[in-house]
Amino acid sequence: MGDIIIQVLQECFTFPGLLFIIAGALAGVILGAIPGLGSSTLLVVLLPIAYKMDVNMCMALFISIVIGGMSGGCIGSILLGIPGTASSMTTVTDGYEFTKQGDPVRALSAAVTSNFLGTIPSVLIATVACNFIARWAVTLGSWEYAALCYCAILMVVGLSKGNLAKNLLGVGLAIFLATIGTDPITARGRFLFGGNVAFLGGLNIINIMLGLFASKIIMLEYARHEKAKSSEKIKVGRYRFPGKDLAHNFVGFIRSWFMGLFIGFLPGLGGPVASIMAYSTENILAKDKSTWGHGEIMGVIASETANNAAIGGALIPLIALGIPGDASCVQFITALGSKGITASPMLIRENPVVVYTIFIAALLAGIVVFLYETIGMPTFPALLKIPYHYLYSIIVILALTGGYMATMSFFGLFVTLISCILGVLMDMFGISSLPFLMAFILTPQLEMYTRRGFAGSATGWMDFFTRPISCIFIVAGTLVLLYGLISPVIKKRRAAAKENAAGE
Repeated sequence: MGDIIIQVLQECFTFPGLLFIIAGALAGVILGAIPGLGSSTLLVVLLPIAYKMDVNMCMALFISIVIGGMSGGCIGSILLGIPGTASSMTTVTDGYEFTKQGDPVRALSAAVTSNFLGTIPSVLIATVACNFIARWAVTLGSWEYAALCYCAILMVVGLSKGNLAKNLLGVGLAIFLATIGTDPITARGRFLFGGNVAFLGGLNIINIMLGLFASKIIMLEYARHEKAKSSEKIKVGRYRFPGKDLAHNFVGFIRSWFMGLFIGFLPGLGGPVASIMAYSTENILAKDKSTWGHGEIMGVIASETANNAAIGGALIPLIALGIPGDASCVQFITALGSKGITASPMLIRENPVVVYTIFIAALLAGIVVFLYETIGMPTFPALLKIPYHYLYSIIVILALTGGYMATMSFFGLFVTLISCILGVLMDMFGISSLPFLMAFILTPQLEMYTRRGFAGSATGWMDFFTRPISCIFIVAGTLVLLYGLISPVIKKRRAAAKENAAGE
């Protein structure tokens, strides 16, 4: 391992390596700060370029963008009152209050420091944990892997925002689209729409993602108007180390960090859920709740610590199990696949340099982001003045161009355009794109492992329940789905009970 780490350090500290890490981190901060964009947009646009890049430099660039994007989300949340990213939604509640009170530096300083302290330890934990979990995972059979994919899809559906039935509809649609092409067992064509050979290779995940993100940009055009009425003359001073704020809220900080790490580990959840859970927990446990929502610094610390700790948590299932930990991990799996590398428990054994490049680049990117955000804090308002009508147009054009580049055919561009229309319709009908993407990327594995399990089984489907680990995954996924089904009913009954009690 020592030789591998030295090799990775040598690559990362070359001019191209440092350039990719620094440029990726800063680009992530900029896009994370701008409401409605985020690092995922840039990752999707860059996916077609991944074909031509060295895989190590590609991973260094991608993880740097993710680190920068997660950290940059707090800028728009605190200065504009509009979440830069979904992971910074709860930061708005208290962070924007400091700006309205004339002291945005206190909130920004606490957020920037919490970002750094949330990221670095979680990545170090992931570096150690992935090895042990991957060693255990390679002992599992087809039944366990099929059950794990089943569990991951249902967890995303059950815990995602929005209507459960609509999310299940999105999953069903993704499963259908993922089965277009060649049967993985018999190699026969299926769903070829009249024998069209263009469908034999299936639908490229890059084309699907580019289309969905182009639709997101089109639907989020309203953010330009939101920004226009909010971005008055905002002035930000220099960074102030929040020693007193961190010392006073140290226990809550540690609690939020562990919560973010754990939630990041759960497939498909990531920063948004981690920040909401951490903020809600600290609000509930607070002795004095009167300051919450009116400028409570712990609200900023909890949200920003948890969403950045979720980065390290999300890397664990990605590298150790081949399961996307959050939305950005889907792009990592896609980029690796474009280089012929399969995300699986064998990844760390077969491609250790790639894996440790991700870890070391993440640590370096965390440092780069922290240095920029502390030294360059007075430049934050300038990030929010980028003209949206230019930026959005460029991103949509790049997405469509990338749709052609991904397959070097007009068929790929056609799939991208259809996916864009599909994304607009999904947004109009309230169908979340995350369950759709997770199901699309996991369906081939789910099908392959399920059919292998049945082929090697003497008792058929019963083997999925007689094998303990497989049974645990299936039960866990089903329980989470049931929770997603029951929890809205419970919330409605509680709300109705409160209204009745207030009326009496």
